[in-house]
Amino acid sequence: MADYCAATVVWSGNTATLLELLKMQLDMCTSDTSKDDQLCLWLQMAGEACEAYCDNVLAAGEVKERHAVTFSPVSLRYWPVFSTDTATITIDGEDVTADYEFFYGPGVDYVTVSRTSKVCPDQFKQMDITYEAGYEPLPTDLGYAIVATARNYDAGVVGAGEIKRESVVGVGTIEYATSMDESGSYGSLSATVVTTLDKYRRLHV
Repeated sequence: MADYCAATVVWSGNTATLLELLKMQLDMCTSDTSKDDQLCLWLQMAGEACEAYCDNVLAAGEVKERHAVTFSPVSLRYWPVFSTDTATITIDGEDVTADYEFFYGPGVDYVTVSRTSKVCPDQFKQMDITYEAGYEPLPTDLGYAIVATARNYDAGVVGAGEIKRESVVGVGTIEYATSMDESGSYGSLSATVVTTLDKYRRLHV
């Protein structure tokens, strides 16, 4: 599981962790650690909510996919593949990594035991493939989408809904449009965030 607190974004030669970016958005000093535990919780919740919507990993980290039968080639489930330097492939617990080669394509990456093999499921054998997938650094728009969702958690505007009307006795009432009013929102994700995440959704099986 990726640590969204420590994940980074890069823009115009600048680098910041999502925690630092969230603090900037909340007008906090980046050296202020008084709310770090809470903010890291919001960021982790936001990152995992975005991953659930995309059906994919976003921040780079180790992933493991399991198959009940062995076959080749295997189109890797998670993308982009960040690194295969420490990748392992086991079949019924036996390390067979040395028998396989990794190949990369636009959106679908493969690991195969033979360059000429066909997709031919074998008898049941537990095949586990472990590798690193996701982005490091995160694309700027993706990092901002995660931070925007974390800000909503911090403001308490998800779940129970946002405050949209305020009344002052003797003065009057004012009502605000909120992200909950946006069409296209998805659970705790605003419509603006969903539009960004659509670029990163896993579209292949």
